[in-house]
Amino acid sequence: MEHIDILEAKVKVLYEGIDPGRDQWATWYGDNHVFVVADYATELAKKHGANEELARAAALLHDIADVRMKRSTDGHEQESLRMARELMRESSFLEREIKLVVDDAIRYHSCHGDEHPESVEGKILSTADSLAHLKTDFYVFAIWAFGRDMKLEDIKQWALNKIERDLNNKIFFDDVREDVMPDYRMIKELFSR
Repeated sequence: MEHIDILEAKVKVLYEGIDPGRDQWATWYGDNHVFVVADYATELAKKHGANEELARAAALLHDIADVRMKRSTDGHEQESLRMARELMRESSFLEREIKLVVDDAIRYHSCHGDEHPESVEGKILSTADSLAHLKTDFYVFAIWAFGRDMKLEDIKQWALNKIERDLNNKIFFDDVREDVMPDYRMIKELFSR
């Protein structure tokens, strides 16, 4: 069994499990976001000459703390990095591979401010995550899962800000940005009303 197959099986078990500390949407998120990001990352890695196994590993692990805790919990991001490192070691990845995946790809995949991944695998994770946001029902689900206690105007502003970051900060390949433009425009129109 390959390293990535071992890792993927571990991640699947974690998302299918029911930890009482996590959000109730975590199982949905695994099937409908994490594994979608992994498929996009694998496809992009083939197209852009990156290491497919490392790009897929980064995608599988990019929000792994969701299996154990709510997003609002202090230390969520640090726990994701810790768990990703541990799961990669358990799956027999090399330390240099773990460093690239955890310390670059996962750490910087959200592209906040001036923080951006440097490796091609990190840029692929960021782009794949953005694709999964813009080309699926992610925004509808996110509003349901996170926006229940928010005012409509706040929800709309959150979505508009996030789609701008998804398109302009997180997509590192011009062909992908061009391909996703119709989806971006549709979501922007929806939340601009």
